[in-house]
Amino acid sequence: MAANNDKIQFRGKAEKEATQVVDQMRLGGINISELARQGLREKLREALSDEEMITLHQRYNQGELSDEVAEILLDDALEEIERERKTFEEAAELDRPGVFQE
Repeated sequence: MAANNDKIQFRGKAEKEATQVVDQMRLGGINISELARQGLREKLREALSDEEMITLHQRYNQGELSDEVAEILLDDALEEIERERKTFEEAAELDRPGVFQE
């Protein structure tokens, strides 16, 4: 399990070479750390199933996840889940008699 002070590292000789090529092509270079950060966020989100996103949202609501971590993992899904939850709660409060034909 990763600790808070652990670095994320991997062997990526081809990836390093590719970033160096792009860095040399651009005036002022590229921010490799920012690209890596953005890419990791995207891949973490892509790796999550719907069930895992719901579990993470519940953990966020219970205060087990910080705002920053929830934003990284759930991003737009965070707003969508909250919107759907509110819609579901509103629908559950509707007066049901007369809604269905007998």
